[in-house]
Amino acid sequence: MKKVLWVTNILLVASVSTSLMAAEVPKELNQSFLEALKLRDEGNVFASIELLEQLIASQPQHKRAELELAVAFYRAKLYADAQAYAKSVLSDPNTPDSVKETIQVFLDQVNAEQEATDKNRHRWSGSFGLGIGFDDNVNASPESSIVNINGIEFSLASNSISKEAKYGTINLLGRHAYVIPGTIGLGIRPVQREWTSTLNFYRKAYSEESDYNLDVITFSTGMDFISSTNWRASLAARMDAIRLGNTHLGWFKGLNGSYTMVEGVNEFTFTADVTQQDYDDAANTNREGVRTGLGAEVLHQFSATVAGKIGLNVALMNAKEDFKTYQSKSVHSGIYYTVMENIMLYGELNYRLLDYDGAEPFYNHSRNEHQVQGVLGATFSIKEGHLAGWGIGARLSGINNTSDVSIYDYSRTDVSLDLSKQF
Repeated sequence: MKKVLWVTNILLVASVSTSLMAAEVPKELNQSFLEALKLRDEGNVFASIELLEQLIASQPQHKRAELELAVAFYRAKLYADAQAYAKSVLSDPNTPDSVKETIQVFLDQVNAEQEATDKNRHRWSGSFGLGIGFDDNVNASPESSIVNINGIEFSLASNSISKEAKYGTINLLGRHAYVIPGTIGLGIRPVQREWTSTLNFYRKAYSEESDYNLDVITFSTGMDFISSTNWRASLAARMDAIRLGNTHLGWFKGLNGSYTMVEGVNEFTFTADVTQQDYDDAANTNREGVRTGLGAEVLHQFSATVAGKIGLNVALMNAKEDFKTYQSKSVHSGIYYTVMENIMLYGELNYRLLDYDGAEPFYNHSRNEHQVQGVLGATFSIKEGHLAGWGIGARLSGINNTSDVSIYDYSRTDVSLDLSKQF
């Protein structure tokens, strides 16, 4: 339906534009006029608008330029301006009746599109999810109770050895997007703006290890930019309230930005973020500070059913204490296979290198870590029955973390199953 409406609009615009072809165009303005039409047809709408406005300022009687300017404003989704210039030509007594009929059809289309846009200016969406899982190392700790510190063996307390537990999760997300009227010129094509806000609540509760229950409430709000060509971008402020066990852990506040460009079967995304991490408990105050990160990712569509991605991320955590200050470098990759319309299988492989600045207490040397994570998963969308519209996801994750500070050596396996619905 949208494609039919788009084709109809193109034919209507062409009809309006050619209705005055017989009108005289002053020779001294002809070159600029044709250049303005060329720019508009190439998609450089705002450059076309600027040139046509200059022509009209010097030749107010040049009604065909007004009509073409109305079409340009329509393509830029600046409906009030399109209506104003079209009505100016419509009200001119020298405009032929046949042209007036075409202009009226054009105005009706502009009015209809503006009403439809205004009606959908506020968009609400969200999701709801429930899950269960099993984690064989809830506290990300060594499996052995014996650690070696500078050649001396020490026994770890029981709560510092890896613990396993079942868990349940709940995930609630609400999103509101306000479509800002009109467009702006960034690059050569019109860019739509949307102010988007999201509120997300996530809870992970363990059956026997409640000290590791995790609650995160995230609020973000900011501007999305959507080009009519091949790119989109966003800039948003974000706040996370984090609770671990029965204690409020801290507040994270920051800015997130992204830019995505689509070129054929490739999608390139660049990200940047800065986050102030503040902790409420004394045990973590040495971790307080500012984290900054940069990322780049390429998503490639190998075929209609197979896609793959690979990305790089670098980050710097400037913490209050040197031994909690680190540089992070990571590589992430994934392959995604759509088996059927409603079934997808995927695998991911990630690697991260952490390099800490200061000397770890008791070890007298800085800490360096290598972490490898592998993920296998599947998603299934239910099409019929009482659960139509719901999705099922299964995920198996394995992590191996090696460090030159032995208490940070650990391995972890997590398996989960979830049920979710978009609305």
